[in-house]
Amino acid sequence: MYPRLHDDEIPDAAVICFFPDTVRAVGEREGSAVAFSFTSIIGGQPCYVREVAGRRIAFFFPEIGAPRAVMFLEESIARGITRFVAVGSAGVLVPDLVMGHPFVVTSALRDEGTSAHYGAVSPVVEAGALGIRACLDALDAAGAPHETGRTWTTDGIYRETRSTVARRIEAGCAVVEMEASAFLAVAAYRGVELGQILFSADSLAGEDWDHRGWVTAGDAHEQVFWIAMDAAARLAGVRRERLG
Repeated sequence: MYPRLHDDEIPDAAVICFFPDTVRAVGEREGSAVAFSFTSIIGGQPCYVREVAGRRIAFFFPEIGAPRAVMFLEESIARGITRFVAVGSAGVLVPDLVMGHPFVVTSALRDEGTSAHYGAVSPVVEAGALGIRACLDALDAAGAPHETGRTWTTDGIYRETRSTVARRIEAGCAVVEMEASAFLAVAAYRGVELGQILFSADSLAGEDWDHRGWVTAGDAHEQVFWIAMDAAARLAGVRRERLG
């Protein structure tokens, strides 16, 4: 359905970025080009590519939610890309994750429907070691303090009730978002490498929801985007060495 790119056109890796303004801004800068466009009934999304650390790294905005984002991931895999780093925001469930603090996903608790279509049966999906390592190395190189751990992936953002949050914390979750467990299930099913960095955003750790101004934190979004681009370049290098 989606033609594979010619071998010399396939990016070495891709960043799946949930910050559309950042994707658009970087995509319009000198050094970026459009590799291909995704199909969408509400309008296509461009997949850009630029060189990072000697690697051709693609980057794109996959829209929001597991079903839609997985469509972008699947189309990227069909076109020949096999290494991915996802970067986006997450609500925090614990008080020690301050606004903007990077969080590397090591596992995801499944509370969405997409992952079940990719053979996921356990309540928790584990992240691959190569993706985790690439993200950690990139954060260390940037001097960015970070945490690792489990995320809660949900379809029901307006059903993040106090009782459910308490149960998810008890199950080891520190953050909540909408795509990670589906991404990890697809990566395992398709045999591709994927790591994910989450930007600590709004907070559910207190009695009331705290927005914390995360939507307008454009500079911070771009900073973590470039860390993800470095992680993708590192993942491309590790993959090549392992296959070589």
